[in-house]
Amino acid sequence: MTDAVPATTPAMTSSPTPAETTAPTESQAPVSTMGDQPAIATPNIPPPAPQPSAPITPERYELMLEGFAIDPSLVQNADPVLREIGLSNDAANKLLPVARDIMARTQESLVRQIEDAAAVQKKTWHDAFVADPEIGGVRRAETEHLAAKALDALGYAQGHPFREALNTSGFGNHPDMIRAFRRLGELVGEDGGLVRPMTASSRSRPIWERLYPDDGR
Repeated sequence: MTDAVPATTPAMTSSPTPAETTAPTESQAPVSTMGDQPAIATPNIPPPAPQPSAPITPERYELMLEGFAIDPSLVQNADPVLREIGLSNDAANKLLPVARDIMARTQESLVRQIEDAAAVQKKTWHDAFVADPEIGGVRRAETEHLAAKALDALGYAQGHPFREALNTSGFGNHPDMIRAFRRLGELVGEDGGLVRPMTASSRSRPIWERLYPDDGR
């Protein structure tokens, strides 16, 4: 007899222990409906800035500049504007130096513009005089001599304020002004007096009227 082979018995599988239990994955983890909820971020809004208090307009403005009181009539004229802007008395006084500087610079600019315009006009008149064939050109020197002679005869010698004013203003360069003084210079005699031209009517007048025309005879 052959030896009997013992029958193979199935291996017994043991149930997994708690330590061998596979942990649930993140997707399998139960979602808790209570607690541990992420906080909702709120925007960082700064607190509102304190509003400056409105300046209080005074009952009456008292304005001073460099220690001197402003003319009351000027203050009265400025009062409605200062109140419309809403300036306090202190604010209005702080504004005065700025307004003064603006006015000073504006005045300087206007003066320069006037001087520049006067210089241009003076040169224009001078160029017209030089180009005038009757009194300028080759006759320019003669014209200047006769015009100066007329001014001397009228009592406006060199250095007289009237003569200086003609030069400063530029009217001394005006062709018509020069023409008029040239004609007067032509009437000045050798003694420096004005010689009146004899006309037909003046020759028929009595001698005393010709010699003393201002006499009330």
